[in-house]
Amino acid sequence: MRELIVLKLGGSLITDKDKPLTLRRNVIEDIGRELREVWPTPLIIVHGGGSYAHPVAKHYKVFEGYKTPEHLKGFIETARIVRRLNNEVVEALTDSGFPCIGIPASTFIITKNGKIETCNLDSFFTALDIGITPITCGDAVFDRMLKFTILSGDTIASYLAVRLRAKKIIFALDVDGVYVKDRITGEVKVAEKLSPGTPIEVFKLIEEDVTGGIMRKIEEGFEAVEKGVEVLLINGLARGRIKSAIIGEEIVGTKLVY
Repeated sequence: MRELIVLKLGGSLITDKDKPLTLRRNVIEDIGRELREVWPTPLIIVHGGGSYAHPVAKHYKVFEGYKTPEHLKGFIETARIVRRLNNEVVEALTDSGFPCIGIPASTFIITKNGKIETCNLDSFFTALDIGITPITCGDAVFDRMLKFTILSGDTIASYLAVRLRAKKIIFALDVDGVYVKDRITGEVKVAEKLSPGTPIEVFKLIEEDVTGGIMRKIEEGFEAVEKGVEVLLINGLARGRIKSAIIGEEIVGTKLVY
């Protein structure tokens, strides 16, 4: 599926991280209208948990697995909230005229000690074949060793892109890309290109969370780049930028390179 594109919508983009359980519906609808213009480009969307899932998952330390009844309570609550968010994202995109369907990660992925072990993509193939975009998300998933854990949307996006031989991953953030500081001049700016060996200071403009924040995106992105997938980090709030990234126009953002 070399024309396939994986779009990762960051939790900070689609939710208000300062207000628990607050969807930025207007942002999602704007994105939906952009995506409608590039349909039927083969596309898989993965979104983060933002102010819905992260507070609960962090409070109960769900990523540690099943150790106490409190962990179990946290797993169930996180899974419930993730489904609520996924439904709301799908609803907002559908209302904007973009054909899509929600497929939470826990329904098709099982991990082993936090790593993806089994992943059944039959429903993805069927949806894509009829022009429907699958919408999945970072989730609380079952784990063969830990019993359950948290699986990052960034990890899912990278995995899907590599396994399905996607053309590119677009990480849509609420900032213009990866901000770096020049060690000589002290100037802070968006890195147009970022490679693993570049000595940079990454500014954590996005709050770190239980799934790793901006550093996880970079790490997972390089995993995909190594397998031949193009990876971009862009500002999803800038109108038209997601569409431009999908169709290959030159835009402000950070490209990961080897």
